[in-house]
Amino acid sequence: MGHRIRTLRTDAGISLAVLAAESRLGKGTLSELERGQRNPTLDTLYAVATALRVPLSDLLVDGDPGTSGRALRAAPARGRSVVAQLLDRWGDDDGFCEVYRVRLEDRVQRSAPHLAGVVETLTVVGGTVEVGAADDPRTITTAESHTFPGDVPHLYRGVGGVATGVLTMYYPGPPGS
Repeated sequence: MGHRIRTLRTDAGISLAVLAAESRLGKGTLSELERGQRNPTLDTLYAVATALRVPLSDLLVDGDPGTSGRALRAAPARGRSVVAQLLDRWGDDDGFCEVYRVRLEDRVQRSAPHLAGVVETLTVVGGTVEVGAADDPRTITTAESHTFPGDVPHLYRGVGGVATGVLTMYYPGPPGS
């Protein structure tokens, strides 16, 4: 993953110092990530992806932006409460979509805003989840969905134990715009 971060950063013409400032991560932390000496959390990956102005899946898989995730292997991204496994991704000039299988534990994971216009939809497969904008989260259960803006602070939490679901993230515009 570190190689992928470095490639995306250099392709964008961004120095390590600029990426550190824009992601609000330490330059040393980013350097260790790029050298494969540190395992990033989901929050760290989102901070880097947002600063690079790319979808999260661009950090998780090798291949060109917009390449289908079905043909690519991606490691799960892990956060405080969420484990997300990329299932597929696709895009065109209208937008870019990622689909993840998620596992949510009974503790709150707060997410910083993603790129402008990002919309997230979580469908619960099993259990109960608290999810959505940090100032207006919803509690949903098996077979229910909630769509909310991903470009504002938001949160995830399995309620009363582990919950599972499918998360769709939609980025407006062409990949990398």
